[in-house]
Amino acid sequence: MISGISKWDGSKVVNRKDAYICGDAISDLRTTDNKLSVWKADTQEDINDAIVALALSRDSVSKLSYFFLKEEDLYKIEIKISDKQVGVAAGLDSQILIKHRDLIDLDYWRLGYLAEHLTKLAKDENNRKNCSASEVKKLLEKYKEEHKITPNQMKDKLKEKLKW
Repeated sequence: MISGISKWDGSKVVNRKDAYICGDAISDLRTTDNKLSVWKADTQEDINDAIVALALSRDSVSKLSYFFLKEEDLYKIEIKISDKQVGVAAGLDSQILIKHRDLIDLDYWRLGYLAEHLTKLAKDENNRKNCSASEVKKLLEKYKEEHKITPNQMKDKLKEKLKW
């Protein structure tokens, strides 16, 4: 997930004649141990699972933006994918958490190649999506009703915002 499409699609202006990628966009590529967390999503249900997992990691319900990455495109820019670390989202069903992946062995160049790739993806509306805060809330409610979320394991701040 990214913090906003405008950082990537060129609509956020950088006042330089040689500007290429908005500097703020790079913060979306925050890594830990040279890994970047992503989610495997082949269906709309998988996408919804990822949205819920990411929403549960926040303190409040807010809009989520995301790109569709293709494994073959990542391999072309020499980015490896690992499924060794199960996702973490307190209170979320384990069958959803196994869809978590990491982009691994990232370095300065691989992050640059990924940023360039995301900038290209951002220009095509078929490769990017926004999920409004109200849509995120509806998904959280649905997953709660379907017992895919265990509210007593969630962050207290998020539970308060949802009035659960």
